[in-house]
Amino acid sequence: MDAGWPAHPRRAPECWSYQPTVRNSQAGAEKLIGSGEPGPGERGEPMGESLSGRSSEEYGVRFWGRRSVQRGLAGVTFAVLAYLQYRWWQVHGRPLSWVLLLTTPMQAFVPTGIVMLAFRKRWTARWAAVHGFAYQRKTGWPVPDWNFPPFSNRSACRFRVRDGMRGSVGGFAASFFHVTWLANYKVSVGPRSRNVFVLRLPRALPRLSVGVSFDSGKGDSVQFESAHFNDRFFVYCADPVFAHAVFTPRTVERLVELKWSGGATTKFEIVGDLLVAISTAGNLPNQIGDIFEIMRIIADGVPRFVWNDYGTTVPQGNRGMQERIGA
Repeated sequence: MDAGWPAHPRRAPECWSYQPTVRNSQAGAEKLIGSGEPGPGERGEPMGESLSGRSSEEYGVRFWGRRSVQRGLAGVTFAVLAYLQYRWWQVHGRPLSWVLLLTTPMQAFVPTGIVMLAFRKRWTARWAAVHGFAYQRKTGWPVPDWNFPPFSNRSACRFRVRDGMRGSVGGFAASFFHVTWLANYKVSVGPRSRNVFVLRLPRALPRLSVGVSFDSGKGDSVQFESAHFNDRFFVYCADPVFAHAVFTPRTVERLVELKWSGGATTKFEIVGDLLVAISTAGNLPNQIGDIFEIMRIIADGVPRFVWNDYGTTVPQGNRGMQERIGA
């Protein structure tokens, strides 16, 4: 099917290995994250002010940011669509379209999605202002060349990084950006988007995935002693010993205490010297804080011996893209 774009490109031509750094305090951040010292989580010390637990109202997000309003809008939309389908069937003896009928629950979220699209950048900028991040409505950042979904999907093309921000989370250089692409499936073509969160780690580590995924390269499922953790965080790794070394009992306990319920919408990846989260959430300020807090707990909780035994140094040649994002 000729949809008006090249047949096989998966992303924009300028792909790269993403290496975010802090712009305003690069020297201090580089010294901290490169020191090899254990994080506060490993030492059992307080990790500073938590980024999670805040409501959207604290960031100045009022009516449209309330979950009750979004659920109510979706509920009203579903009721209207269901009634219209019922009336059409009653008059004509058949549905207007079987496809429309079966997808009515998904269509009900379209107005909510439009609201999110209209306010998302404004809400992200407010979170950035509160937490000292430098926000850009247009970044000009090239698309990461990561070998996991959605960046590795062969059915996806026209990847673009839209807005983004840079700062520091728990002493780790951090970045956030919104990425969009065009899904070119055999039965449908349409736009897709995700919010991407990145923390720069002191050293590169083996791959580890957390979250529901159909990626065949994610490794085997790893179980932990905490049933609550296993039910909410799905860990995959080719080396279970490494996974248990990263997720120490203290880290598992801290993650369970967050009472976070976004496991079905967010996936975390350790890829090289980056900890990456890809999520359909993160459109509201409180969601941004929740995901960054999880990443901070994971990175801070990595014991010193893991950096020494499993960590490798990323060659300087692989960090040339820092200059292109103003680091």
